[in-house]
Amino acid sequence: MNKFFRVILVVIALFSASNVMCQLTTLFEYPVAPDTCSSIESRCDYSVQHFWDKCELTKPFAAENDSLLLEAMMTYFDIMKAGANVNVSLSSVRNLMFKSQANHDNFLKLASLAEYILYYHDTDVVDDLYLTFAQSVADASWAKKEVRNHYSEQIKRLTTSKLGQPLYDFEYTSIDGMRKHLTENRSASAALYVVMLSDSESGSSIERMRLSTDITFGKLVDDGHIKVINIILGDIPKQWDADSRSYSEKWEVGASKDLVGKLDIRIMPCLYLLDEEFRVIAKNKTVDFMKSMVSM
Repeated sequence: MNKFFRVILVVIALFSASNVMCQLTTLFEYPVAPDTCSSIESRCDYSVQHFWDKCELTKPFAAENDSLLLEAMMTYFDIMKAGANVNVSLSSVRNLMFKSQANHDNFLKLASLAEYILYYHDTDVVDDLYLTFAQSVADASWAKKEVRNHYSEQIKRLTTSKLGQPLYDFEYTSIDGMRKHLTENRSASAALYVVMLSDSESGSSIERMRLSTDITFGKLVDDGHIKVINIILGDIPKQWDADSRSYSEKWEVGASKDLVGKLDIRIMPCLYLLDEEFRVIAKNKTVDFMKSMVSM
């Protein structure tokens, strides 16, 4: 089921007075907010609170229904994004994970699906929501040590680079050999800091080229409204010194060998957008999105 049909399910869940969605193929019956919920937030809150009511969490999830379970999880997140209160959403996730511990396999499958959606699917998930899933597994004494350690490491990385919080003030070596910290790039005129973590692969080169060739973006950089900090993960390649000359001289270029285990890096290149206080305001957005953040 594609994103369009997930949106249909969300709209039905929020606004339909009948249970029309049961005619669609879902793993279980999704909730329909009653007419007494008159606002978008109240409808979203109701749907989030009751989303898993008709799901039999104690019975094993059959492997042949994995795609339907994934769609259910994505719809769950879509309803949260549509307008649910953050605290209601967090409480719902905690309740879901608590109840699902009655079947350990279900519990771990729900956590792994949340991880998949966060790291490998084109769906935004608020960091705190995923941290609630990850913390549930990290705290599960019955889970295997390697599983708990996996989620504990994710928690560490997310905590240093969480939306709404200052990005970890990491140290790096600049292209001229100087040791610096991220916050040393602070500029009185910058409204947006773009931290691009990249490697020597073609995808990173394409993203660097995309940023450097966008005329409007380049002017915002040259005028000091956007500051680009491009950090190579590892040693700076020999050809990078020459390549970087084609970009604005106002780009900051450096390298760091130990950031992979310290920051939340989901794709490569990984882009962090920071505000004037170096707080993370978005991750892995397009150049058009970056330009819009400055013009707001």
